[in-house]
Amino acid sequence: MSFEEDIAKLNQYYFFREFTFSKNTFRPTPTEEVELADNVIWLDDILNIYQLKERQAPSNTSPDKEQRWFEQKVLGKATRQIRDTLNYLKNHKDIYLQNHRGHAFNVTVSSLESVHKLVLYKAHEALPESCRKQKHYRSQTAGLIHLIPADDYLGTLRTLLTPAEVSDYLAFREKLITNWEEDVLNLPEQALVGQYLSGISNEKPKFVFVEYLRKLQHRADEWDMTGVINVFPERVTTDNVSTDYYYIVKEIAKLMRNELRELKTRFQLSMEKASANEFVLPYRMAIPRTGCGFVFIPLTDDFIEHRLQFLQNFTYAHKYDQRLPKCIGVSFAPEEDGWYSVEWCYIECPWQEDPEMENRLRQNNPFGEVRAVELSQYTFGSVEE
Repeated sequence: MSFEEDIAKLNQYYFFREFTFSKNTFRPTPTEEVELADNVIWLDDILNIYQLKERQAPSNTSPDKEQRWFEQKVLGKATRQIRDTLNYLKNHKDIYLQNHRGHAFNVTVSSLESVHKLVLYKAHEALPESCRKQKHYRSQTAGLIHLIPADDYLGTLRTLLTPAEVSDYLAFREKLITNWEEDVLNLPEQALVGQYLSGISNEKPKFVFVEYLRKLQHRADEWDMTGVINVFPERVTTDNVSTDYYYIVKEIAKLMRNELRELKTRFQLSMEKASANEFVLPYRMAIPRTGCGFVFIPLTDDFIEHRLQFLQNFTYAHKYDQRLPKCIGVSFAPEEDGWYSVEWCYIECPWQEDPEMENRLRQNNPFGEVRAVELSQYTFGSVEE
């Protein structure tokens, strides 16, 4: 398997097939075909652009030869390809790319809020330390481009795990480089990741932040929702467009692990209540950071007949009550074989006053009280010597 295939498979695992693009050629003119980038992650308003460089060194290589390779291929060609990609995105309105689900989408630059540029490389062991220490390349046109060895990138993904946290880390990394460039150069990637985990952004980077990485407790069973996302396309039973479910999975994929923990808790509670045929008010939550709400509706036997109406009504009611632009509703009903029938509803439209809904909520609000909670993002334990 090639380096490009390795990274594509790695990104597919952590960013999901829906948002991973590795066959990225397009035609700016009928007679011309160009490559956009080696790999692209496109998740709603987040875009990661990857250029990959692998060294196949001869047996008689030397540190000088490896430094020349680094300067020519990593600092030179790869960063130029990043700049070319940004120019293509800026100057061409229609760039259709096919993701790892086989669905083609037009990459729309106007909707992007975060664009991260990365050069990932696999170097020979003879590459001088002065080259390995370089963590970025600054371009007058493309801005800061991250330089990350492939092993460090893998370690970062295995630590952060969620697409939202990886994107947030790259933005954090860029700020560290901008504010403390010399200090960053003299530290391993693990120290930067550790500082991100600590939540301390206003201190000079130091090696001691590696301790946060060593003490991190993932507790993925409390928040991991990849099982739900991965089976979505196989479990969809509607006759709608095959990509309609993307609106739902992208909102889940944009959540941090602390937000996912709250979502998974409500998801599991809803299944338990539905299985017990126990009536409870819908569970709900809202994420101000993404502008999306979630409402979870366990159904008792006497309500299953009207589940679609309940699902649509509760989803809209929660969206309206919390003044949100987007909302996802989920209803749960047990089946005889031990599985659950789970139906989803996605509503997106600008919030506007609705006197009828206002009156309904005033007279008979179907929800419990909402309170704002600040969630800790990471959990740390002690390190045994």
